[in-house]
Amino acid sequence: MTKEEFTVLRDFIYEKTGIYFTETKTYLLESRLTNRLSELGLGSFEDYYYHLKYGADKARNELARLYDVITTNETSFFRNPPQLDAFKIIMQKSYMNGASAGSPIRIWSAACSTGEEPYTLAIMLMEMAEIHRVSIPFNIIATDISSKVLESARKAVFSQYSVRNTDEAIKRKYFTEENSMYKLKESVKKNVKIDFMNLMDDDAYRLYRQMDFIFCRNVLIYFDEKMKKKVVDHMYECLKPRGFLTIGHAESLHNISRAFKPLVFPGTIAYQKG
Repeated sequence: MTKEEFTVLRDFIYEKTGIYFTETKTYLLESRLTNRLSELGLGSFEDYYYHLKYGADKARNELARLYDVITTNETSFFRNPPQLDAFKIIMQKSYMNGASAGSPIRIWSAACSTGEEPYTLAIMLMEMAEIHRVSIPFNIIATDISSKVLESARKAVFSQYSVRNTDEAIKRKYFTEENSMYKLKESVKKNVKIDFMNLMDDDAYRLYRQMDFIFCRNVLIYFDEKMKKKVVDHMYECLKPRGFLTIGHAESLHNISRAFKPLVFPGTIAYQKG
């Protein structure tokens, strides 16, 4: 991949997704796109760019494949326990009364990958309802830009690696083990709606209003400052008053937004809409 090819592809990807590849990631981008050139029978990355840019209907199909290969999908059940503990504390302090009164908790898992995060939250809420002997109506919407991972999320069949941090009792209760794979039970799946969503699409955010919680973990690190501000501003508008945003444990809203109030919990920070 020449410098010129990298630049035009980098800029095209940024325009479509907000994901920004620095020049130090040239080899990474090249390695992820090489198979696409081979499958399409194209001779160069320049040809691939023109295929994306001017290929009409074929280009629209290829965009979906592009989104699949450029996104990073590292995830697992019960990932980063301090953030999940904070979610549990917030639920108990601020939402349990409303939940027991029948007001649904609305949660958006943005960039949900193969579904481990939203399904984890569903399991947690089901467990809390059972332990506290209350009804906790909730709606979880899980979105991603990659159609490939969304299809995997809908199937909800997971490897041992995906459930490595999951308590054995939880695995027995909510999964069926088949050939060293873990199939999530329908009682959990039915609580999560899975949709395609591109965080660059300003209009799409209108579908995700009035959220109590938004989880957007380990996403902002792939954006430049302009895109980070855009996404966070949209998510602020999508939250109910006093709703909560959770970002990755290594991410921060410092210099991105002052509209949120940071709340300190053991080992993590949650951001509350002012």
